[in-house]
Amino acid sequence: MNDELNLLHRARKRQRKLICIPVLLSIEGSNNFKIDYTTDMSLGGFLVQTESPLEKGLILDIRFRLPGAIKLIEAKGEVIWSHKYVPGTEPTRNALPGMGIKFLELDEQSRNYLVSYIENEKGSIEEDIFAE
Repeated sequence: MNDELNLLHRARKRQRKLICIPVLLSIEGSNNFKIDYTTDMSLGGFLVQTESPLEKGLILDIRFRLPGAIKLIEAKGEVIWSHKYVPGTEPTRNALPGMGIKFLELDEQSRNYLVSYIENEKGSIEEDIFAE
C-alpha cells in the first residue's frame, strides 16, 4: 500500500459522497466479476449494500466509472467488514447487510478523479461508516 493511501486509512473521519453506481468486483486473480452497487464512497473506500456480501479479508480487483467520467477506475481493495442479511431481522447501523471495501491500490489519476468528485459535488457527508 502506498504511503498516501496508508494515511487515508488511518483517518477515521472522511468526507463521503452518497452515490449509487455499479461496481465490478472480482476476487484477486479471478476474472469472474460480480456486479454490485455502491451506496456511498470516500477516498478510503466504499459501501456496498447487498444481501450476499463477500467474506471479510478478501482482496478484490475493482472497476467502476464515476458519473460523467470517461476513465474506468481500476483499483485493488479489501473487504474490511461483511454482514449477511438475516431474514426477519431489522438492519442497524452496525449490522447493515453488505460490506465495506477499502482501497489498497489506486493510481494517482484515479485518486484525483475521486478527490474532485467527492469534495466538489453536492451530497457529501462527514461520517465514517467503514469502521470495523
